[in-house]
Amino acid sequence: MIQSAAIYFAVAWAVVEVTVTVVEQLFLPQWVSTVTVSAFVMGFPVAMFLAWTFDLTAEGLERTVVSSRRGKATIVAALLLLVAGTAGLFFLIRPGLESNVEQARAVSVLPNSIAVLPFENTGQDLEDAYLSDGLSDELRDQLSRVPGVRVAARSSSIAARRQGLGAQGASEKLGVATLVEGSMRRQGSRLRISVQLIEGRTGLALWSETYERSPAELVKIQEEIVRAVAGLVLPEGDHELGHPATLDASAHELMLLARYYEQRVRDRETVDVNLLVQAVDLYRQATAADPASALAHARLGAALLYLGDVDGAEAPIFKALALDPALSEVQNTVGLYYWARGLPAAGPAFERAVALSSNNVDALHNYAEWHWFQYDRGGLPELLERAVALDPLSLSRHAALGEYYGKEGQVDKVRAIIGDVKELFDGVESYRLVGHLQALMGNVDEAIAWTLRARDAEPDNPDHRGRLAELYAILGDFETTLALEPEPSLGLLFLMRRYQQLIDLAELLMIEYPDDISVRHLLAFAYHATGDHPAAIRILSMTGQPDIMLNNTTRTIGDQLGFFTLIDALAAAGEKETARMLAEAVDRFHTGYNTSWWYHFHIGCTTALLGRTEVSLDRFALIKDSPELPWESLLRDSYCVQRLAEDPVYQDVLRHTEARRQALRERLPATLAAHKVAL
Repeated sequence: MIQSAAIYFAVAWAVVEVTVTVVEQLFLPQWVSTVTVSAFVMGFPVAMFLAWTFDLTAEGLERTVVSSRRGKATIVAALLLLVAGTAGLFFLIRPGLESNVEQARAVSVLPNSIAVLPFENTGQDLEDAYLSDGLSDELRDQLSRVPGVRVAARSSSIAARRQGLGAQGASEKLGVATLVEGSMRRQGSRLRISVQLIEGRTGLALWSETYERSPAELVKIQEEIVRAVAGLVLPEGDHELGHPATLDASAHELMLLARYYEQRVRDRETVDVNLLVQAVDLYRQATAADPASALAHARLGAALLYLGDVDGAEAPIFKALALDPALSEVQNTVGLYYWARGLPAAGPAFERAVALSSNNVDALHNYAEWHWFQYDRGGLPELLERAVALDPLSLSRHAALGEYYGKEGQVDKVRAIIGDVKELFDGVESYRLVGHLQALMGNVDEAIAWTLRARDAEPDNPDHRGRLAELYAILGDFETTLALEPEPSLGLLFLMRRYQQLIDLAELLMIEYPDDISVRHLLAFAYHATGDHPAAIRILSMTGQPDIMLNNTTRTIGDQLGFFTLIDALAAAGEKETARMLAEAVDRFHTGYNTSWWYHFHIGCTTALLGRTEVSLDRFALIKDSPELPWESLLRDSYCVQRLAEDPVYQDVLRHTEARRQALRERLPATLAAHKVAL
């Protein structure tokens, strides 16, 4: 019996291992592995019964004869134990099986949805990677222009491949029903392209094809693949297929190489200007090879905008618009151009881009960001949610959504986003994002712990130390702030309310970095806080205030700080009428920050300047409900609070804020210990 059991387990283990490997490599349904394991579990008592009942002798199998009553009782007892043990094993693995079933049911997969995974370059020349990458990018773009098809974004498709996800795993993570994957190899003057359409639920190939053509026929191959895939994803009728970027073979290859270089630049944290210039030159050659390609002109314009050449981008962008205004990518690039110019037409262009293609995740993101800067919350979260749904493995999409809900004070939704980030990502950038979102919820101790995790994972990056110093400054622990940054930045000096040091440093930095507007904003506040209001007004006028807030569509947080500092400084300097005029324009800039301390503070500040003290105090009282910790420098050192300084409501806000800081400082050691990190 023992020998038979050992042999059974050895054979079962070997067969299961082989089955699992074959299922993964051949993209067979997962239930094949499950059935194999279940069969061996249920077959175990049968095998043991046969081993007990029969003996293997030199004459062959012979039935075991048991004559004694004790022997028969032993057989019955053994069989009962065997059945009980097998049943126990089944119930042991049952929760795992049920969990897998429930997890599979929970996956949200939309019909007619697809992801194009990066094609593999199987040739010997690594330089041919631009062809395989370019083909997958162009297929994705062309399929995204087919009405009724939902296409996962590029960055998430690449992330799924880099994570080594199989077909079923990629389908679940990306939320798509089908996947396109393939390979490309250049052999002399021939291309060999293998492609298949895979059903995500089962991992089975629904369609596959191999093409052996010359590189000049790559555009034709691309169209054939799109036509075949669209026909399988949308089998109900005729489809309006999106056109390729160009039909000219030479222009097509130039655009593939240009896009390959451009994406390499965009995927990095630091911009490789030389590589971007090469991409621009290749796009120019593509527009010369095919002057009628709207996408060639649009991509040239987008690359020039990314390079910072707004003037140079104008001609190709409007050429693209004249050639084909019905392309989402063209409208998105037009929106970027208008935004770079600070023109209000950016919003309608982004809106048009989203309407033309619901798959254009960049347009969704840009349109949402445009709404954000216009203080228009109508439809903004829906745009960000759609961007995350199309690009679920992009950390930046989750960051944008988390930033919005964090600023809106929707703590439960921020917690959910943090959970998603923890589940989907693991690395320095995700640690920093979790820390940032925790700070938006007011959990500065958790923010410090996650930032320490980022620092420990990347100890040579000084940005982590700077962020830690900032968080300790927000907590009011200036001793630790200075220990981390003995030569504090302007932002740290602002948070610590060390205005004379800020003035001395900022005046030097203005000479070294004359175009850095943020330096002027902080310097102006420091002058204002120390009583030199005319100097603050003069410096802010040099930044374009108040026009930049009243007439520009790309207002930054620094612009907002400068604008409100200007109103406060004008009032303090005795220019009451000008301050009043600007204060009355404030409401149009903050329609939506319903729980943000920033919103309540500035509305309270401007209404105080307008003499509406009761309304002002009501606004200040609401600061206590904000999850994020307010800045002490604004709460205590703005001119507008002077008339409220002795009021019980205002004093209660100050006490409440300091009590929160004290509580966070007290619980910080336990939080760091729980995360197993230390400063």
